[in-house]
Amino acid sequence: MTHPRLNMLLLAALAIICFAPHQALAKASEVAPPAADETLIYVIRESRILGKANGYWIALNDQTVARIRNKKHAIIRAKAGILTLSLANSGYIFAAAAIDNRPGETVYLRWRLGDTELTEIDESAANKLLKKSKLMDPIDAPKPNNEEMAVLMNLSRLGFDLMQPATGQLEPDQEHAIITFFRRGEADKIDFGISGENGYVGTLAANQAVSIAVPAGTHHFMASNLGTSLLKAQVEAGKRYYVWFDYGKMMGRVRLTPITREQSKELEGWLEKVSFVQRNPSAASEGVRKREEIAGAFIRSAAERTRTGQADFHLLGSEHAY
Repeated sequence: MTHPRLNMLLLAALAIICFAPHQALAKASEVAPPAADETLIYVIRESRILGKANGYWIALNDQTVARIRNKKHAIIRAKAGILTLSLANSGYIFAAAAIDNRPGETVYLRWRLGDTELTEIDESAANKLLKKSKLMDPIDAPKPNNEEMAVLMNLSRLGFDLMQPATGQLEPDQEHAIITFFRRGEADKIDFGISGENGYVGTLAANQAVSIAVPAGTHHFMASNLGTSLLKAQVEAGKRYYVWFDYGKMMGRVRLTPITREQSKELEGWLEKVSFVQRNPSAASEGVRKREEIAGAFIRSAAERTRTGQADFHLLGSEHAY
């Protein structure tokens, strides 16, 4: 014999199961539009069989704020301003984007494994993809973004086109030395950036070089891919110095390697193959300047740690002067 009260409880439970909204739809319906001073960001990972089991971290500026898996999407609400978003796994940045000064806007970004960029799409295209994906569960709490500098020291990853063909060769004088950074033909599909304490030096493709004039004294420069490479340059006025941007094929690490005078014949052959580029002064923007400030402060802090042996560096000195 069935108890009447038990029947009522079963009917109530059945009604809840039948009429409760689907969890994904309930979560989507709870997403409020961005406030006037906010930017709402959707990151949608398209389906791909390759690497479908791998998860990737999503970072916004200096904080890791979400994870993303195959056929899923993440929603990030941020205070509008200068925003750097990146996708990383095992210390490597797979894609990145600058989302600068977009108050009150919703931004939709599409990515799939193998893409080197996050592609912004419109709402209509995004809605089609969102119907095929599920919302990722949030992470427990934001974590430090240890890969932030790899993006800020290579502004080409964020879509900034800062370089142009060089209009001439710089010459050292009684107050300045010339440092030339160059790449050979390795990793010809990848562009890399070099930053200094006082700003972005430049983006180099394979077989490109950039020269800068610096006052006599000590200067620090850094490059990054997997990890960082710090160069301490102690230069004399009236001299030239050359630094090879070396890309490690096995591990993907980079190294700023000073060229000695004993390597002058090899250097001559290398430089015959490069084309020189320079910063385009008109390409500077608020987003570039603010990112330069952050990277510069990071390099200065690394320079301070070299004095106590807490940071490794490569030394460019008198034996490298030409």
